[in-house]
Amino acid sequence: MAIPQHELKEMNRLLENGTNISDIWSKYSGKYGYWEIYWSVSDYSLLGKKRIITNRINSARSATSKKERDKFLNEVDTLITEIYNLAKKNGKKLVDIGKAIER
Repeated sequence: MAIPQHELKEMNRLLENGTNISDIWSKYSGKYGYWEIYWSVSDYSLLGKKRIITNRINSARSATSKKERDKFLNEVDTLITEIYNLAKKNGKKLVDIGKAIER
């Protein structure tokens, strides 16, 4: 069952504000499964990204062909860019919070 767009937007908003996927799942557990939510939201946790990167690096080490290694390294590059963009967005939020506190 596809998650309606308005609920997906709410889930992504919760994620951006620091709620983890398991808490979101608890809120919607009667309607959707954990993995359905996990794969539907636009972003997953930094810990999840770190685990994926680690797995891809390990896979690249044991890859038998250059094509396989390139595939794994391209995935790592994409994930690192996503992490950078998240950190940049979170940094802007912290600056805004700091400005609000100083008022």
